[in-house]
Amino acid sequence: CTHGLQNLKSFSLLELCQTNDRKRVAAKFYSFLVLKKQLALELSQGAPYADIIASVGPKFNTI
Repeated sequence: CTHGLQNLKSFSLLELCQTNDRKRVAAKFYSFLVLKKQLALELSQGAPYADIIASVGPKFNTI
């Protein structure tokens, strides 16, 4: 379901994980990697240990 995501340009892993424990943060990080591999997301990171920014990938609407 992509309700409300059509106009979304990018989002931050740090923002998604602000109130989560380590286990949930690790699960979201892994999900980012899986979605990147499936070309649903594009990921960028300015420096090592910096926030990871996700944006819509070429297959975002097909998965």
